[in-house]
Amino acid sequence: MSTDGGLRMCKCGAAFLLRDTTSLEIDAGDDIPPTSYVESAQLPKIVATTKSPRVEVTARRNYWRNLNEEYRVTYRAYRDNEEALEQAQWYDDYYASLPAWQRPVRRLLKSKPPSNFPRSRRPFSAPPYTPSSEQLDNMTRLLTLILADTEAPLTIDWLEVAELYREQGLFGEAKDALGRCPEDQQRVMKGVIAGLVDDRSIGPVRFRM
Repeated sequence: MSTDGGLRMCKCGAAFLLRDTTSLEIDAGDDIPPTSYVESAQLPKIVATTKSPRVEVTARRNYWRNLNEEYRVTYRAYRDNEEALEQAQWYDDYYASLPAWQRPVRRLLKSKPPSNFPRSRRPFSAPPYTPSSEQLDNMTRLLTLILADTEAPLTIDWLEVAELYREQGLFGEAKDALGRCPEDQQRVMKGVIAGLVDDRSIGPVRFRM
């Protein structure tokens, strides 16, 4: 299944899921208009107007990811800057360790420090994050739909549930949800979320789930 959950727009203006369609295996002809992908700008209207809980849960999941994207852009820019500062400090420390007569030449040539030269690590940090009321309302409703088993026979993704709880600051609930994840399910991502829960961090993970 595609990463958008198979959410599509009919030419009539209604949203639907590809997995809920039936193939007739007949040639529909050129006069039948094709379906289209759902644009980000269409998601608020879909979640507000659809009568299908299955469509709503998929649309809200996509909306959740879309609303988090702004922070991810900010996060990546912030981390790039932090790493650039750390790199610059490493070079400065290296040049300072050289005899005085070598320093101007090394700086002019931008000589790279040896790989074994000690590097001062900056304490890890991330930009501040506060979810908007729009984000909180969407996550609350999305969790309600997921936990109601709206997508049956698909099973509940407890890793996703844990992340939704964590981003709302509900760390106890997030830890309980992680405990329900199969041991072999996305082990790396599970470890990342568990670490963020322990740190009591609510910022979205830096990559899409």
